[in-house]
Amino acid sequence: MTTPTHPLLQGLTLHNRDLVPAPDPTRLLITDHAVLRYRERVERVPRWLALRRIRAMCSTASWTFRPHSWMTVVLHPATVYGYGAARPDVCLLVRDGAVVTVLSRRFLAAGGAPTEPLLAAPAQRAARNHRSR
Repeated sequence: MTTPTHPLLQGLTLHNRDLVPAPDPTRLLITDHAVLRYRERVERVPRWLALRRIRAMCSTASWTFRPHSWMTVVLHPATVYGYGAARPDVCLLVRDGAVVTVLSRRFLAAGGAPTEPLLAAPAQRAARNHRSR
């Protein structure tokens, strides 16, 4: 397939890797939103640990310009999708040099809805589970 030469048409094509360079993991910003979504969609860990795990994923990620088949997301130009070697079931979405959100295969398979509030304390969860029986 040939690449369109008109600048407006180039912006519409997603197959040209020159349009969106792969991110440099050492220069990526990690947004608060991405940390929150990691904690909500991947694992409920303290904020500092979620940030550390996202950074580790960035350093080992394989980057692609098209999401994997299990991702039911709309394709966006200028978005790069990163999959860490240790967690291929988790995807980092990078745009404009920042990790903007995190998705997981489990989260998407569940219909994209978290099963419990992120910040609920263990005692609150236990009480809620006990009441629902």
